[in-house]
Amino acid sequence: MAVTAKQRSLHGRLDTDGSDRRQLESLVALALGLISIAALFWYYSHNELLLYGDAVAHINIARRVIDNRSWLSSFFQLGTVWLPLQHVAMLPFVWVNRLWQTGVAGSIPSMMAYVLGGMGIFRLVGGLTPTLRQDQAQNGAPTSSALRRQQTKDGAPASSLLPAFIATAIYAFNPNLLYMQATAMNEPIYMAFFIWALVYLQEMLHADAKTSTEEGDPRTARERALEHCGICLAGGAWTRYDGWFTGAVLGVIVFVVVARWWRRETDAARRRVLARSLIEFLLLNALIPVFWLAYNHRVSGRAMDWTNGPYSAKAIAERTTKPGAPPYPGKDHPFTAALYSLKAAQLNMGNVPRGRTMLALVLLGTAAAIWRFRRYMVSLLLWLPLIFYALSVAYGSVPIFVPVWWPFSYYNVRYGLELLPAFTVFPAVLATLVAERLPRRRQLAAWALLLACVSWSYLTAWEDVPITLREARANSRTRLAMEDALAQFLSHIPQGATILMYEGSHVGALQRAGIPLKDVISEVSHPDWEWALLAPARKADYIVAFKGDPVWTSANQHQGELQEALTITVPGQEQCKIYQPISRLALPRKP
Repeated sequence: MAVTAKQRSLHGRLDTDGSDRRQLESLVALALGLISIAALFWYYSHNELLLYGDAVAHINIARRVIDNRSWLSSFFQLGTVWLPLQHVAMLPFVWVNRLWQTGVAGSIPSMMAYVLGGMGIFRLVGGLTPTLRQDQAQNGAPTSSALRRQQTKDGAPASSLLPAFIATAIYAFNPNLLYMQATAMNEPIYMAFFIWALVYLQEMLHADAKTSTEEGDPRTARERALEHCGICLAGGAWTRYDGWFTGAVLGVIVFVVVARWWRRETDAARRRVLARSLIEFLLLNALIPVFWLAYNHRVSGRAMDWTNGPYSAKAIAERTTKPGAPPYPGKDHPFTAALYSLKAAQLNMGNVPRGRTMLALVLLGTAAAIWRFRRYMVSLLLWLPLIFYALSVAYGSVPIFVPVWWPFSYYNVRYGLELLPAFTVFPAVLATLVAERLPRRRQLAAWALLLACVSWSYLTAWEDVPITLREARANSRTRLAMEDALAQFLSHIPQGATILMYEGSHVGALQRAGIPLKDVISEVSHPDWEWALLAPARKADYIVAFKGDPVWTSANQHQGELQEALTITVPGQEQCKIYQPISRLALPRKP
């Protein structure tokens, strides 16, 4: 059925001229960018970019690549636990001292990911109507009449971009995402890759398998979408370990689908092109874990250092669990772990009663998507994070604590944010299916009701303070007090003075004081670290020791060569002592 210019101008269509789609996506990107910048200014002005200890660690891992004691070791400063893509993305920004110290250097990649994630939601939801057209054609119904029946309920076109715009708004205005994208946390970056992987998977399943994308290019839109999906999965796998799980699941799905296509294809040249794209897709994602295991082995001597090393989730859980304490909720119980993950997701949407409303809409939307499986099958993969975190909590020493369930605390509540795409898409699916069965004059009522529910939920989240921000504040108070006191002392030491310090706990003090990391001998400075622990008075001008760390032990063993300059005691933090070698007490200090 031909689409009139009036219909196109009033309702918009993702399946019209490509330039129209690009213009719409450019406008969406511009709006998302403005929202992102506004959120950054708000949290920057309130000094809340560096509340998460993980955000501080991410920024300083990136800084260490360009600011270390030996440029020969720069490549091996990316750490062994956190995957490297986020840190590499920060490199153009962390070399600017002001961006490093304020945390803005870490915000920029997250903000870019926020914009890309919102555009991905727009494309994912907007691409569902063309899927309906192909399904009707595949079922043998005349396309024009099928579309006419579907598109016209008192003249309303089913391909209206209203669902895409509303889903994008639900994603973009989530209070917790707005805070997280202003920090150096990597959840927004992973979500962007995850969303776009599903976008390209959806486009691959419904792409034209005959028309080449460019003159002289043997690949069709199908192969190009497959390769782009692989690139997005690889980006996610370079960002979070969630991406390894997602890559494995989507890898199996893609392999089965492409194998069926390959068997049906009669053209030998087309079969070769399809096979080559599949091999590239699989190799790209398989090589990332292999490389990371090799990198871990080179840096630490243990290929599995990311899962059982001193900075791994398992080691942290062992250090922070008191002897005889009961196991955290969900330990060895995937169902309980899934409930805690889902509760965290619900709390990321709003407070308890409003979050329940959103959860009900998501579950109803999921049921509707299952009912219309052919149309919405790709969107059902948005539930993969729930499966991943259920397994991680149960068997991976990754607890999630929420303030409304035992132990009534905050820990990893932000992981629930990774279900935001599901909480964004499925309410839109539900509203779309309801609106399709209503006359045009009543369709807007369905969308108005959805917007009212979301607005109600988000307003309560702002009123109560977004839970990710509450988590960051609750877990940073004593750490920030310690780092402020230490930074105040370090900011007055002579420029270029060498510091011996274990960075694992309070590297934020060095960042606040603006101390170049090349002036610090730490656990990542080999072999200087080992030699300095054996003779701290000869290797460093200042020794910063936290009770229980290797520097504390070394300082106690060399008390006769050191003089205590300052003791910092903060409740909830290990005591800190700063020493100077007796032979260097005449070092001048800054005014």
